[in-house]
Amino acid sequence: MDNHNILPRLHDLERQRGAGNFLTPAQAAQARRAFGARVVLDGGFKQAERLVPIFDQNSPRERYLAALELRFRPQDTLTHRDILGAALALGLERSVLGDIEIAQTKGQAFLVCLPHVADFIAENLKKAGRIGLSAAQIPLSDLPASHKNIREERGTVASLRLDALLAEAFRCSRGSAEEYLRQGLVQLCHEECRQGSRHVNEGDIISLRGRGRIKLLEVGAESRKGRFWVTIGHYE
Repeated sequence: MDNHNILPRLHDLERQRGAGNFLTPAQAAQARRAFGARVVLDGGFKQAERLVPIFDQNSPRERYLAALELRFRPQDTLTHRDILGAALALGLERSVLGDIEIAQTKGQAFLVCLPHVADFIAENLKKAGRIGLSAAQIPLSDLPASHKNIREERGTVASLRLDALLAEAFRCSRGSAEEYLRQGLVQLCHEECRQGSRHVNEGDIISLRGRGRIKLLEVGAESRKGRFWVTIGHYE
């Protein structure tokens, strides 16, 4: 799915009470805005970036997601790109593959994918470059609890506008936030955005060139002063 035709396809999935392939972060944000609570966006990991849109909320997650544990020699080093490249070299499309996590334990990684390709990957993913691999399917519950290294902070903002979140997350003035936006230094859900008035939703990712990347993890109740409590995750 590309960003231009994603909504018609998602409407079809909603009518069928089904699920689709993995969405990019920008597509997931579009789905979240269009469907709200009618869609579940699940990527296996707690902080997954690539997410499957699920309109059948009564079925177990395993119907639409699968997880693989990858093993290699502890003295070898593999990156996210190495594993992704090896999986794509099997002839798979990127849309059937979710996030990849290199574990803290040496010689171990995890890959989330669609169920219909899990056995194929387990049987055929034997190398990443010159490094030998073994892959086995595991329960989704065995995935690491924390996918990304995210430091959480709680604070308040006057509104859920992009410029307000920028100022809070990056400890700058609203004027500085507006200047960053004007210069094209800000991305919202991986797309350049110059509009400080854009509404930010839970799960949206904001990047500020040269300063880092954050995710709006949770929007809480209004404070006594009419501000919104928010939990912001800083990628480290």
